[in-house]
Amino acid sequence: MEPRPILIKDQVTAMKATWPALKPCHQCFGSVRWVGQLRPQFQKYKVSIDYRLFDAPNVRILAPELIRLSENAEGQLPHVYPPANDPTLCLYDPKTDQWDDTMFLSQTIVLWALDWLSCYELWLMTGRWTGGGRHPTTQSENAEFEEAE
Repeated sequence: MEPRPILIKDQVTAMKATWPALKPCHQCFGSVRWVGQLRPQFQKYKVSIDYRLFDAPNVRILAPELIRLSENAEGQLPHVYPPANDPTLCLYDPKTDQWDDTMFLSQTIVLWALDWLSCYELWLMTGRWTGGGRHPTTQSENAEFEEAE
């Protein structure tokens, strides 16, 4: 028997128990949006997590605005998906099945967002991304990632 996706109501219950600062501000039968603050190291960030059953979750930083380093070899802002004016965080490689809808977002996506933010803070200080992972760098690779999600 194949594992079943975790229902939205169960995702909301788990998020409330684990990360009470992340509040569901929009919820319906098949989707939810949480908004709240996370503090990985030095800075507090207001984040949103949008999740629709059977789709990949999207994490955005609402405030403060993410800083770009225009001359950085890894890109102005590494490990994000376009568009540039509203990027979503690249938290896992969809081709490697690191995440699927049978997993709790509170135990995966939130922790990975905290890790991403820690790597971002270090990147701002050093100019070097230490988070590892694989990320698309060309248009064709971007298309491959979007197909895999």
